[in-house]
Amino acid sequence: MSGRTEIRKRRLRKSELRSCNNNYCDRILLTEAHIPVGDLTKKIVLGTVQLGLPYGRRRGSAVMSEADAFRILDAAFSLGIRAFDTAEAYGSSAERLRAWIDARRNAGEVKVITKCSVDSIAKSSKSALSRFAGIPELLLLTHGAVGKDQWSIVLASCKRHRAQAGQSVYTDAEVRAVADFADMERIQVPGNVFDRRAIMARGARAVPLDVRSIYLQGVLLEDPESAELRAPGAGRLSAAAQTAAARLDLERAPLLIASMLRRIAPRDRLVVGVDDAAELDVLPKAFEISHDAAHQFADEIDAVVGNDSLDEVLDPRGWPQSKVE
Repeated sequence: MSGRTEIRKRRLRKSELRSCNNNYCDRILLTEAHIPVGDLTKKIVLGTVQLGLPYGRRRGSAVMSEADAFRILDAAFSLGIRAFDTAEAYGSSAERLRAWIDARRNAGEVKVITKCSVDSIAKSSKSALSRFAGIPELLLLTHGAVGKDQWSIVLASCKRHRAQAGQSVYTDAEVRAVADFADMERIQVPGNVFDRRAIMARGARAVPLDVRSIYLQGVLLEDPESAELRAPGAGRLSAAAQTAAARLDLERAPLLIASMLRRIAPRDRLVVGVDDAAELDVLPKAFEISHDAAHQFADEIDAVVGNDSLDEVLDPRGWPQSKVE
């Protein structure tokens, strides 16, 4: 397969027609990039919340050992992943990521995305950035949307530490509110095959996105009964993904990733977390899934969901005992 990007037209899905603006549809949705196999370095960020907290499908387990965390990081690096997402709020995740970078002596090869609390932002931003001092490619995100006054503090802190600045937000309204801020390097947003609202909210703006919650904190990979126990309404989403994958005779996890890879802009990335190193095997498979299969998967899910409102189930902040990304 050629390394060049192949562009082709496609018909818009119903859900996209309901919520997109004309400029965005013209520039993004009517074209799509066929991403070469092996392009994990550019398109995938390893999410590391699982490395420091009981999270998602492991929410009832103890924090994984440092050895297991290092195995995941080593496997991701071997696969070609160079960008790693963490946060001060992720338990021991940031500490372990820094320890791994030091142990492997690869600070010059990795890109670190870390997050700071929006409370006492001058102090929290300094702490988050200081942890990763010496990393040439360092991006600090606010862990939640902030206004222009706090944003100026973040920019000043990033300038002192020679880092780039962005925001990690939760809603489409927040994307629209911050996307035009000065020196906004990147915005992290939630998104998956059921939910493209925050992605669509960017419109024609040039700011790139990191899209998290591809598996919706793991419920899209669980059986419908288990998903429903975690969040009312999630069982229906899990069943839709399960059925659509079965009809294509393909695995659910790579399809969930592939459907989003084909629906993000060229500079966007997906943030994907795993519970063990073996789960990284789905990433190369996602890049090998055809356009037709990825679109059929998404279209079948769209047909199941229809016009129903999924707002409550798509926001994990409202789930019982949920961890915030």
